[in-house]
Amino acid sequence: MRPAGHGQLPTVRPSLGVTVSVAGRNLRIEATSEYALAAIMPAVAHLAVSPPIGGRHIRWTIVEENDAWRPHAFGSTGAYRIRGGGFAVVQNDPPSLESYRPDLGIELRAGRDALAAGDFRAHPGSYALAAWLGGPRTQVLHAGAVAYDGAAALIVGGSGFGKSTTVLACAMAGAGFLGDDLVLVEADGGNDSATPTVHCLFATAKLNNDSALALGANSWPVLGVTPKHKAVFAVQPRLKVMRSAPIVAMIVLAPPITGHPEPQRLKPAEILASLGSTAAPVVCRTSPPAMWLASVAALARRLPAYRLPVSWAFEALEPAVRAIITQAAGLKGTERRNAS
Repeated sequence: MRPAGHGQLPTVRPSLGVTVSVAGRNLRIEATSEYALAAIMPAVAHLAVSPPIGGRHIRWTIVEENDAWRPHAFGSTGAYRIRGGGFAVVQNDPPSLESYRPDLGIELRAGRDALAAGDFRAHPGSYALAAWLGGPRTQVLHAGAVAYDGAAALIVGGSGFGKSTTVLACAMAGAGFLGDDLVLVEADGGNDSATPTVHCLFATAKLNNDSALALGANSWPVLGVTPKHKAVFAVQPRLKVMRSAPIVAMIVLAPPITGHPEPQRLKPAEILASLGSTAAPVVCRTSPPAMWLASVAALARRLPAYRLPVSWAFEALEPAVRAIITQAAGLKGTERRNAS
């Protein structure tokens, strides 16, 4: 891994900025142009807070580069470890550079093509954010999450299994939205009495055309299109975006069926194996495998998990998810009362 070649972060206009908070950690986002700031706001506006007075925060600088710019500080496209515990990811089609350095914070450099790209609009700075947030107790996982009455379930499945479709079907029926593809999970592997928590990172969703049509989302404004031809949407204001919620269950999506989905509770030995898909490229590159494994092992020990086939009958899919969460939340409440 080659070290970074940048010096100090560039000058930004303080007026082009916003402070956000994730899992109690403050991040000051500042940009060199209105276009650069506007490119990320649909995804992170739900995290905005009033700037803390005297509080600690790190800085996320977004630099809009010109069309001729290339990230020459690194040899080629890829992920790089930086001296001092930092991390960087270089992409060249279109060119962009995102990095996290503990001494300077997060930096994103990109031209307009990269700022407008679908994956960027959906999850801006996801690698750098995962490097900043990742640790022994917190990991960014490849999963979705929804909540009913303040209790959440992780929605787990590989790419294309229907996480976004399931999450949005629930959100459109009144569930709280906590993420469709990447979420931050807090799970203390050394304390089995601690309740795992999920934090929302991005208020966006990526949908194939058939899913968007079935959900009625095809009329929503499109932020961009990914290389896999998925449309990127901002979660609409009428839906409820939540910042965080305690996790009471995990739902592992199975291949679609045409009828009504029936959840099947997984055996303890099956749960950990079913969580392999949570290690997305974002997680694999930014976090040591042992930390990811400790987090998912903690989830597997503490939470019930259910296999649920995805169904295009949303009037049946959403109640199945709701029932799993409601039942699991009730069991958690009974356990707490018995313990006291």
